[in-house]
Amino acid sequence: MDSESFYGVTLSEKEPIAQFDVPEIPEEYIIHSHKLIIKQIFLGPEAKQGEFNVVQAETKVSDKETVKIPIAVLKVGETRSLNPNVEFPNGSVTFKLVQGTGPVYVCGKAELNLGEFEDGQIYEEYSEDEGSDLDFEDDVPPQTNGKSNKKK
Repeated sequence: MDSESFYGVTLSEKEPIAQFDVPEIPEEYIIHSHKLIIKQIFLGPEAKQGEFNVVQAETKVSDKETVKIPIAVLKVGETRSLNPNVEFPNGSVTFKLVQGTGPVYVCGKAELNLGEFEDGQIYEEYSEDEGSDLDFEDDVPPQTNGKSNKKK
C-alpha cells in the first residue's frame, strides 16, 4: 500500500531548524520504503531586501556518515523561489536556515510504501497494471496470404 502526504515547514530567524522524521504508522504495518521529495523552496513576502537566505539539508548517507549541503540560496529581487525536486530516501532530514532571517518555506511530499504484518508474514499489496497480462500473440491472426512462415 502506498501513501502520500504533504510536507511543509517554515524556517525563520526565530525557528531556523525543522526536522523531518519517518511518520508513525499503526503496528499492523511495516515500512518497506519511504522518501521525502522537496518540490518548492521560496521566500516569504516579509524577506529583507538584499539579504541572502541559505537553506541547508542534513541527512545520513550511511550508519557512520552524514552530509550537510545547501539546497537553496534565495535573495529578494534575484531568486525568490526554487523547484529543486530533491529526494531524501529512507532517513530523517534536518533543514536549517544557515544564513538570513527568512521566512523561507520548504514544501513537498512524503511517500510511504507500506505492507501489512500479520502472523509473522509480510503481505504486500500490488497494484495491477492494466495491460500487463495481455497476450498479444493470441490477438494476431495467422498469416493466410498463401505464403508459409516456415523457412526453407
